[in-house]
Amino acid sequence: MIDPEIQTEKIVTQNKTFLVDLKKNQAGYYLKVSEWSNSKKSSIFVPAEGVDKLIEILSKFQSLIANDKE
Repeated sequence: MIDPEIQTEKIVTQNKTFLVDLKKNQAGYYLKVSEWSNSKKSSIFVPAEGVDKLIEILSKFQSLIANDKE
């Protein structure tokens, strides 16, 4: 059985489409991040325990990018 999406967000940039799905199975919540590019799809899965750390890392990267633009 496929785990149902609780919520999905779509990001379209350049020639790529990303889908970020919040899902839940018997082990708990997790994120599924999928990339579609040139009709190829790849995905990563991040358990709920890793989401805070992922957000922390992405925030750092966002700050570095923003500071570089100044």
